[in-house]
Amino acid sequence: MVGNRSKRGIALLAVLLVMLAASGCGKQEAVKVGIEQNFRPFTYTENGDKKGFEVDLWQAIAKKADIKYELVPMEHGELIKSVKSGAVDLAIAGMTVSNARKNNFEYSSPYFQTGLVVLTSTDNGVIKSKEDLAQKVVATKNGSTAFNYAGEIQGAKIRSYSNVADVYNELKNNTVDAAIFDERNAHDFLQDKAQGQVKMVGEMFNKERYAVVGKKRNKYIGKVNKGIEAVSKDGTYETMYTKWFGAKPDQMPDKIKKDMEYEMQHETVKGR
Repeated sequence: MVGNRSKRGIALLAVLLVMLAASGCGKQEAVKVGIEQNFRPFTYTENGDKKGFEVDLWQAIAKKADIKYELVPMEHGELIKSVKSGAVDLAIAGMTVSNARKNNFEYSSPYFQTGLVVLTSTDNGVIKSKEDLAQKVVATKNGSTAFNYAGEIQGAKIRSYSNVADVYNELKNNTVDAAIFDERNAHDFLQDKAQGQVKMVGEMFNKERYAVVGKKRNKYIGKVNKGIEAVSKDGTYETMYTKWFGAKPDQMPDKIKKDMEYEMQHETVKGR
């Protein structure tokens, strides 16, 4: 009898171990999502809290897509490196869709459209648009599309910084003539921290679209796309956009996607 009891105990233990192993395999690992620490009003940290339009948007996308996640704040310069190395699975932080990056990264459907603008000191009467930047000292953020654009301005002397706050401080201190950066972030700076010392000049240029980015063949992008579509259709996107930007969006993500695809096809045909 003792032998039978021992056998039954061993069998029960084996069943329990199998059940524990099965439950462990079923656990969903948290997806690591990189966000930028200081890119208002998109992603930023304040008193330890993660805030911004893209933070709210990601939370809604992840809920629709049933993605368990962990937000990982970091400096802008580390985002692309972290995606490339696998330190994070995805990044959402004003990541512009660009043909140059498409060879190495996978993009979700675009969810936001913006552009670049020129800022200069309030008392500067010479710089009125991007056409006036030749032979001027222009500040921008290193590694950004604004940096790439600024580098193509003939005669401009470019100074780049890892943090956009440093770009704006240089402008306020009159150590540079102008700055080029994202229109929404620049608008946020003008409202909250410019103290009347800086103005925006000319029109927005170099149309840009933001998307979630991951490594090539990323297994989450398909789910993310479904999440973006879902929050666009049920009114969540419009509500969040209005909360952070004070007005309804001019274009919804599906229209932004169609326009981007058309322009890319047109550019491809022209390139041939």
